[in-house]
Amino acid sequence: MANIKSQKKRIITNEKSRQRNRAAKSELKTATRRVREAVEAGNGAEAYAAALAACRLLDKAAGKGVIHKNQAANRKSGIMASINGIVTDADRAAYVKPQPKPQKTGSKKAEAKAARKAAQEALNAEKAKRVEAQKKAEAKAAKAKAEAAKAAAEAETEESPAEEGAE
Repeated sequence: MANIKSQKKRIITNEKSRQRNRAAKSELKTATRRVREAVEAGNGAEAYAAALAACRLLDKAAGKGVIHKNQAANRKSGIMASINGIVTDADRAAYVKPQPKPQKTGSKKAEAKAARKAAQEALNAEKAKRVEAQKKAEAKAAKAKAEAAKAAAEAETEESPAEEGAE
């Protein structure tokens, strides 16, 4: 067993990728076996559908690095050569492409994020209203204070001439 921490991690990731590659290779073998069985049975339509599915899987495996792209090309060539003898134009015309899986509109995580964002926007709007109300109250208080100071100043000016005349 390795002593170095990075090497221990590397061993774990290599094992995960090995298991993933084994599963993908097994899937490829199953797909090619289905093609071979359909060819042996002489069923052209089934062989054509199985060959196209196998070619898709081979392309995916090559894209993910499970097998080399040249090996995928060679296997596809062999599969198509094996079905050419039994597949007719009618089989090709009758082939219906499998429908792709419908795309998810949103995950629970995305919905939760959108809900949090909406709640935050509501809180921000509420806070803006409170801030506006506070500013209005402060402005009103400042205006009242200014009026009170003005009134006090006027009262002082009115009282001061009366006091001077009394002396």
